[in-house]
Amino acid sequence: MNPLSKFLKGPVIVETTGPDSYDATNGHSITVGKLRVVKDFVAVCTGGYVASEKSKSGNSVVLEYYSGGSEVSNGTDLSSVSVKVIAWGY
Repeated sequence: MNPLSKFLKGPVIVETTGPDSYDATNGHSITVGKLRVVKDFVAVCTGGYVASEKSKSGNSVVLEYYSGGSEVSNGTDLSSVSVKVIAWGY
């Protein structure tokens, strides 16, 4: 048994959709309810979008979205985009 397994949990997977009006200033916050603290995560999107870490705090991660190498414009409807966050933490 890995000695760290007593402390780290994961992977924990959260599946959701993008926001119906993307906030380019603050990003898109997603809560990983099964963790108290997210140590690391990977986000995967559909529709040709790429999600990148804007920040993380406690059990929340904040994503920013890109398409074609540029950040998605403020107010863009991303509700049809499936987002999967795969996280590790404790």
